[in-house]
Amino acid sequence: MESALVTMVAALLVVVVGSIYEQRREGAKTREKLDENTDALRELAAQTTALEAGQQHLLQDFTEHRRTTDKNHDEVTGSLADTRERLARIEGHLGIGIPPPNSTGANG
Repeated sequence: MESALVTMVAALLVVVVGSIYEQRREGAKTREKLDENTDALRELAAQTTALEAGQQHLLQDFTEHRRTTDKNHDEVTGSLADTRERLARIEGHLGIGIPPPNSTGANG
């Protein structure tokens, strides 16, 4: 009876030690995967930060470009208005002008 008891206790001890070993091995695998994921997450965070900085730079460039474009448009529009006025004065001084659109249709 004692040998049966010793056998059962030994078997139980082997199962417990085996279970502990397996849990430690799986824990080490899990820790490795977590470390890999942490490293990947750090890389993604760094890339995200770089992309956000790039996006901010592009937004600033776009804003500056928009200001320049609006300024240039206003200058061209003003220059065109001045040119039209000067042309009208020159035509008036020379006594010439563009005929109204209906005058060519009345002659034919």
